[in-house]
Amino acid sequence: MPISKEQFQSGLTIQEFIDRMEDNKEKFVENMEAFSLSFDDRQFFNANPVSIAAFGEDWCTDVIQFLPVIAKIAEEVPSVSLRVYERDDNMELMQPYLKEGKYASIPVFVLYDADWNELGHFIERPDAVTKLMAEETRRFAQANAHLEGVNRSYDNMPEETRQAVRTNSSNFRWSSMKTWNAIFLDELKAMVSGKSAAVSVAD
Repeated sequence: MPISKEQFQSGLTIQEFIDRMEDNKEKFVENMEAFSLSFDDRQFFNANPVSIAAFGEDWCTDVIQFLPVIAKIAEEVPSVSLRVYERDDNMELMQPYLKEGKYASIPVFVLYDADWNELGHFIERPDAVTKLMAEETRRFAQANAHLEGVNRSYDNMPEETRQAVRTNSSNFRWSSMKTWNAIFLDELKAMVSGKSAAVSVAD
């Protein structure tokens, strides 16, 4: 079942979500402060009122990156409304938005127009970003073939290798944040306008 207006209003405000955070609060706020909307972005969302239901948890890195973008838009554009649901307490509402119909991946963003028509929903991260992450994983493994088990799945790596992979992944993400946020914003705007986002990913 779609989220009703009444259910939407029962969600957390972004400040309530921040106040409840136990993990990554400082990074979340830092990311929110670092993201800036252009004049054209503001004009777009002013002209296209939208309500956004967001599902997330504070331990999820993709939530810590992409929810601040939505939060900043809602903060700066009066025609954009945001409510946040902690995933683990709202699995019933999450059911229509499972990745591949079975994975409770987050974040999830569900967009509604002014007449409460669902414009679409967004799960986890842009496909272009997933591609970039996979390419970096392969590059790191090739450049660090000396690390034991570096080509194994993450859960099957020795702890030292897993830590090296985790550190590299984190550094790659946050150094790429501005570019990835731009890709994400383009996809949001395309969803709102009913157009396909033209996303280019460098080879």
